Amino acid sequence: MHDVIFVNRDFLAAGLLATLQISAISIVCGTLIGAIVALVRYLRVPFASRFCALYVGLIQGAPLLVVLLFCYFALPALFGYTTTAYWATVLSFSVFIGAYLAEDIRAGLQAVSPKLIQAALASGLTMAQVLRLVVLPIGVRSVIPPIISQYVRLIKFTSVASIISVQELTGNALLVNARVFEPATILSFVAIVYLIVCQAVSLFGRWLNARFAVRT
Repeated sequence: MHDVIFVNRDFLAAGLLATLQISAISIVCGTLIGAIVALVRYLRVPFASRFCALYVGLIQGAPLLVVLLFCYFALPALFGYTTTAYWATVLSFSVFIGAYLAEDIRAGLQAVSPKLIQAALASGLTMAQVLRLVVLPIGVRSVIPPIISQYVRLIKFTSVASIISVQELTGNALLVNARVFEPATILSFVAIVYLIVCQAVSLFGRWLNARFAVRT
């Protein structure tokens, strides 16, 4: 890599840290959203199930950039609050990934054998205990690979945040390039960093799958 990377290492490192922070917070919040939505739809809770289905359909039908701009510009205007580009990014990414995770998790829950649920109920467990001890653990473990894939997608999607001037890795790299104009060097560096981070998450996902996947 060229000297430009070394000279701007602290600025680029700060961008990488912001990328990792946004990814981590969005993954945690998005996973919680996805789990709740999946459970509501799995249980077919009246009204709430339809609302969750509408949420999933709307988010999956919209580009991430539109969701990001809506959370940054439209929501504060509609509800009269102020926000920062950073937290608007976290909100939009959480809502976005939550919709996709909800479908992955719901697929896992629906894949749990009804005979297994009936056996658990027959053993004296309540439905709530069956959900907590049988359906959720088995259902989530069966869809570890697609869940990890969603996490990797989100990490790559963080580059979109540069549109609203969030100083994550891509945004900071573009600022550096605006000063020195060495796009080949700077963008190659950014691509390599994303590759390393995503590969690390993928390897962790493979370990999780090997360790906790449901055996049939």
